[in-house]
Amino acid sequence: MGNIFRNRFQSLHAVLLAVFFSLMAAQPAVSQVKVTVSDQIVSVKGEKMYVHNVKKGETIYSICKAYNITADDLQRQNPAIGQGLKEGQLLYIPVVNLSGYRSDNYIEHKVRRMFEDLDYISEKYGVPKEDIMAFNNMESESLKKIKRLKIPIRKDGSAGLTPENPETPDPQNTEITATDTVNVTGTTYPEDGETDIPKTYRLPEIDKAKTRTVALLLPLNVNGKPNANYMDFYSGALMALEQIKLAGGNIKLNVLDYGNDINTVAQSEKIKEADLIIGPIRYEAMKEMTDIANELRIPIVSPLDAAVDSLLEDCPYLFQAALNQRRQAEAMADMVMEEASKAPNPNILIVYNPSGNEAPFAQMLKEALEEKGASISAYGSSGVLSALRKDMDNIVIVQTYTEGLTAEILRQIDIKMLPAEKITLFGTPKWKGFEAIDMSLYFKYNTKICMPYNVDLGREDVRQFIRAYRSLYNCEPRANAFSGYDIVYFFCNAVLNGLQECAEDPDNTVAYSYMQKNLLQLDMLQQKLRFVKNPEGGYVNTAATKITFNPDYSVTSVQD
Repeated sequence: MGNIFRNRFQSLHAVLLAVFFSLMAAQPAVSQVKVTVSDQIVSVKGEKMYVHNVKKGETIYSICKAYNITADDLQRQNPAIGQGLKEGQLLYIPVVNLSGYRSDNYIEHKVRRMFEDLDYISEKYGVPKEDIMAFNNMESESLKKIKRLKIPIRKDGSAGLTPENPETPDPQNTEITATDTVNVTGTTYPEDGETDIPKTYRLPEIDKAKTRTVALLLPLNVNGKPNANYMDFYSGALMALEQIKLAGGNIKLNVLDYGNDINTVAQSEKIKEADLIIGPIRYEAMKEMTDIANELRIPIVSPLDAAVDSLLEDCPYLFQAALNQRRQAEAMADMVMEEASKAPNPNILIVYNPSGNEAPFAQMLKEALEEKGASISAYGSSGVLSALRKDMDNIVIVQTYTEGLTAEILRQIDIKMLPAEKITLFGTPKWKGFEAIDMSLYFKYNTKICMPYNVDLGREDVRQFIRAYRSLYNCEPRANAFSGYDIVYFFCNAVLNGLQECAEDPDNTVAYSYMQKNLLQLDMLQQKLRFVKNPEGGYVNTAATKITFNPDYSVTSVQD
């Protein structure tokens, strides 16, 4: 199995180009009225604003010039001006009164409250904290409720040390190695000429022969009893570690059984020496460990629990492997829209149990479809099946988690006696595990399911893993065994190739580009892992598996 995953790295577009300018290019009218800056200032959502009363003859250009702002800034605060200015119209205009700075020229910094304060940010960017406070209308130095700060850039072009979104080469067209350097230039202003914001981003030195230490945190024994699910995960992890060693990788694995006491483990020397932390499993324990990851500035992996989504914002080193519900809803919405695009006359219905556990996801899916422009004919309980039409291409999305309710809804659809080709079903991942249901209906209605993961027994590497697992443990591998193998192999491979060094500075976008191209995407046994940077912080897996039950009784599995 040493060559199972050879040649499976693929390129992935990384969204790394940043927009550094938004300039107003309109020309002033010949007979232009001089604009007088208003002396009326109000507070709007904590931000000081001029209240400007538009006079006859004033233009967007003349107002922006008087207040030293851009047209885009003006329209952001006053969307109605998109329809044109009107005499007597009241405009809200941001007040920026800092000598040496332009109101429209700043770097946006994402605040990591767990280990940053205003002094740190001021020193990082070389901008006095008093100027940062004034530019952001802050009344105190507290960052508790602040997610992003605007760091002002002086008119002479001097800037902070680490712009949040520098312009970098397209990773698809540029090979990035450990010696590559990217020089970043800044905004061009029509009045001042070109202004450079010098900053060099370089990949850190990566020693690929170095022995890496990985801490694996599992609750193997809770209240003195072994946990079978996590023992399965550990069994798969050991097989992955063996594969890494056969391929020449040097990994020291420290397995920490935290049981009911995550705090003691968090302070362990084995955590402090780690280059990577995998685990803990559940949200509450992970919440304790993200503080440690922030302090040590090392990557930490949440392998199984999608509920850690809310922790991403405060931990830029967190990798969430479990597909969260929002991403599942978006992936399923993409499947539905693909089917609808092929239908001459689509009729989309969403069926779910309003009082069941599936209700929140059904609503999330509805919103995702509407955001993509879908028109939903009916939404609700099984009664919406009355909206099925013989003269339309019915796309029926059934969000049910219980076998009994699923069987009843499928029966109701079948007794409508519509031509099978006029109905396409979309089910939930639970459907794949139902045993007593009439699965011939899955094939009859071309049923599609969006899965967070799936084991395809048709793949030779999967069959090899199963045979090896049986030989070692004398039993069949379950889902957690596949997860243990996938997660440990993926991240041990990544840390051997520089994950810890590259993730250490979340602002280094060249390092992120290298990670995205070389470390954060790989086809594994049970799931395809595709990590991207979350806008709020940390990294999330975005890959889903799309399964189709075809009318010819074949099943196709496509990982997206």
